[in-house]
Amino acid sequence: MNIGIMAVALVKMAIGRPAHKRYPATLTDHQKWIVSLDAILAERSYGHRHLALYPLKRINSTQPRVSLKSSWGVTSPETFHSTLRWLATEGHRTQMAPALGRPPVAWDFGRYVWIVRAGFAAGYVDEPGAWQLLSNAVAPVAQTYRSWQEFADDFVAGRELWMRSAGSEWSGSQEETVSAVRSLLDPANGESPWQQVPWETIHRADQHTGGH
Repeated sequence: MNIGIMAVALVKMAIGRPAHKRYPATLTDHQKWIVSLDAILAERSYGHRHLALYPLKRINSTQPRVSLKSSWGVTSPETFHSTLRWLATEGHRTQMAPALGRPPVAWDFGRYVWIVRAGFAAGYVDEPGAWQLLSNAVAPVAQTYRSWQEFADDFVAGRELWMRSAGSEWSGSQEETVSAVRSLLDPANGESPWQQVPWETIHRADQHTGGH
């Protein structure tokens, strides 16, 4: 990764304009639930922001662009949308289903939501377009799981299986993922979006409650 680009990203992460001033979060309960599908990945990211469409605490288009390029080869709106189409229609879950005895829907759609949020921050999609894309994650996930615990278990299972072929550079990161899940599921963690937005929220009438 280019050292200059990383330096710029780090500076923006430290002194960039607070995201809540440019993108004040006035989300409905259903929207909060949807963005919380990537909470495991967000929890592991420096400067992350839960319960908002914009994924960072400070405005920074460099960091998400670098992350999308290095992790997914996404460098444009075209590659952004093609990656999302693949995750929504196929992803890794079809390959993993025989080994796990089920397709790990959470593994694909947790990352799907992360890519949409990162793509919005990177400028690859506007706000209405981002919400339209995020809506595609609702039915597959809500119809598959009955709790954040079930969702998290399948995300971790999918990631563990993926790591077996991902190479040694990822060998130490599963522990961080498990730790993030433990924190998110902790009833005493008032900062966890999963504690603030119960799983059943998506099955109830939507409400506009504002918030973070």
